[in-house]
Amino acid sequence: MKRTLLYSISAALLLTSALLVPTFAEDPAEEEKKEVDPMRTCDDRSKQDALNSVQKEQGLILAEQSWGNNPQESQYRSEVTRLLKLEIENVGKAVEDIEAKHKELIRLDRFSGLTNYQEIVLEDNPGSWRNGIFVNSKKVLAMHYGPNGELKCLVLDSMERGVYNTSLWTRKVLKMYYPYIQTMELITRKQHYNPDPETLEKMSPEVQLQAFRLVFSNLRTALYSMDMMIAAYYDRRNKRNEWQIDL
Repeated sequence: MKRTLLYSISAALLLTSALLVPTFAEDPAEEEKKEVDPMRTCDDRSKQDALNSVQKEQGLILAEQSWGNNPQESQYRSEVTRLLKLEIENVGKAVEDIEAKHKELIRLDRFSGLTNYQEIVLEDNPGSWRNGIFVNSKKVLAMHYGPNGELKCLVLDSMERGVYNTSLWTRKVLKMYYPYIQTMELITRKQHYNPDPETLEKMSPEVQLQAFRLVFSNLRTALYSMDMMIAAYYDRRNKRNEWQIDL
């Protein structure tokens, strides 16, 4: 009886140790090898009509009917145009930073599997009250890279589902095909609601401005996450042999 009890305690301790000690794949690239969600894939939109059209407002794509009720207010239009150009420039600089950090990241053996595609989880909330419904939510930033490490497409994926009523759900996807920032593709999926995707250049300048700011803030978050991945890699590498000198 005592021997059986001793074996049970030993087995429990071994199981607890296995749960507490992090495990890693033999091949680091195996951790990144997984099937990409179809909603996070990107199409070839290089021949989109809006990209080949003559752009208005000194390089901006802005439809005349998108200005609202007061198109005669030239001061307002010029200010919104200035802000749009500023945000597009900010997104361009953030993309350059992401591309440089990505090249630094894939030089490390552990992250070689991220050469063409990378996902970063921005939010993973198991439960919170939103609009009177208890939901779990998740936000993912997906980045597609070209052969030379250039950012080809960025996907922001936001999902919500009711915890007690799983039939209530919403999924919104924003796809940015760089460098055509103004032609972001917006996809909305909801229970009993499945409209066709829309593109940003057809919307008002105010909505475009919010979209650019959203993309910029998430690119900065991605940059921070990539910095942390690199720092964790070197921290783990530097501590790999510490046990040997712990005399």
